Amino acid sequence: MNTQSSSKTWIWIVAIVVIGGAVFFYFNGKSMTQDTSTIGLAPNNGLAVDESQVLSLLSQISNLHIQAQLFQDPAYLKLNDYSVPIPEKNVGRPNPFAPLPGEVNKSTKTPTIPATR
Repeated sequence: MNTQSSSKTWIWIVAIVVIGGAVFFYFNGKSMTQDTSTIGLAPNNGLAVDESQVLSLLSQISNLHIQAQLFQDPAYLKLNDYSVPIPEKNVGRPNPFAPLPGEVNKSTKTPTIPATR
C-alpha cells in the first residue's frame, strides 16, 4: 500500500472525527438550565409558559418596595407636567354599514301590497 495514500486516509478520518465531535458538542453539549431572566415557552406546546419562571418573576415583583419619601423630595416636587390634553372627537357613525340619510338604496325594494276589492 502506498504510504502517501495511507496518510491522506488517516488525515481524512481524523478530520471527520473532529468535525463530527464538534457538531455533536455544539448541538448536545449546551447547558440544560434555562435563563430565568426571561420567560420562555415550555417544550410541550407553543402556548404554555414555564410556571417556575412566572413564579420567579412574581416573587421578584412582590419584593419591590416604593419609599414614600420619594414623593416628598424637593427634586420630585419641582417636576412639571407638560402633557397636552387630547380633545375627544366624533369617531364616526354608530353603524358604518347603514345607508346614509337621504340616500336611496336601490338594492332594497319595498314590498308592494296588492289592492283589495
